[in-house]
Amino acid sequence: MTRSDEFHVARRRYLLVAALAPALVTLVGVALMLAWLPEVPSTVATHWSGDGAPDAFAPAWTVPLGAALLGFGLTALFVGIMFAGTRDGRWGPMMRLLGAFSLGTTVLLVVLLTWSLGMQRGLDDPADAPGIGIPLLVSAGLAALSGLAAWFAQPRTTIAGAHANTTVAPLELGPDERAVWVRTTTMSRAAMIAIGASIAALAVGTIVFAAVGSQAWWIMLATTLLLAALAAATFVFRVRVDERGLEVRSSIGAPWFRVPLAQVRSVSVTDVNPTAEFGGWGVRLAPDGAFGIVLRSGEALQVVRENGRRFVVTVRDAATAAALLEALSERARASRR
Repeated sequence: MTRSDEFHVARRRYLLVAALAPALVTLVGVALMLAWLPEVPSTVATHWSGDGAPDAFAPAWTVPLGAALLGFGLTALFVGIMFAGTRDGRWGPMMRLLGAFSLGTTVLLVVLLTWSLGMQRGLDDPADAPGIGIPLLVSAGLAALSGLAAWFAQPRTTIAGAHANTTVAPLELGPDERAVWVRTTTMSRAAMIAIGASIAALAVGTIVFAAVGSQAWWIMLATTLLLAALAAATFVFRVRVDERGLEVRSSIGAPWFRVPLAQVRSVSVTDVNPTAEFGGWGVRLAPDGAFGIVLRSGEALQVVRENGRRFVVTVRDAATAAALLEALSERARASRR
């Protein structure tokens, strides 16, 4: 099978488990909820306290609407991620994981919402709704099984990019000569727009939930504020190479990461596809254990630690950074000997 054939097979399986299956689950759930609307109170329980009693309520029609928005919205999101992130023909285990996550998440949300509405059929007062514990456990179990099935339904395909890792010659430094390389790396505009749009959608959802009287609005508000803070912390990083090693620090000061010279085994320049290799942009962990500050596609500095773990940061002029880091690490090893 050619590389192109492997890519198309992997993409078809991904669309099957990440798009078709979640859409069908959502359609069935929403259809059941719409059929049950005449049988449930006009206002239904939408949230339960720790002791199992309902403590938040909303109009019944908001439940199938929310299920449809979540189910189809997640499906569209994961399909968009796949098409946008694999245009260069690369594929990796992270895509397989995203496909499984798409189906598992949709099953969890839709089954739980459908069950929570169905168990209120025939009630006169939504405050009499039974606890949500068993539906939550069953939904979580079905989500886990669905995710596993989606994982194994996809092929174990890895298609690397056209650019292999490139080693660089170390810079020529004198025994006591000092050198510093500093660069700012910024997340790609497309990624910032996508993340900003997601935060804006959550903000709109918060307003809608507050307008209909649902007490869940404060949970959505907290989620929106948390995502906004995370975005501010990961949109821009400052990358520095000096006699201490490699340091990558957020523009707001945190988070920050460092690879000391004593932990550097090798340095190279690589070409990164954020979606296929890391599942998206930001501070990421790949299935193979690689850790990355992945803000855009393309050129990146890669450091392999002494324990074999890879640290990757996408940054322009990575070759100069790699040459300096290689020279500094060689000098540090020589001084230890």
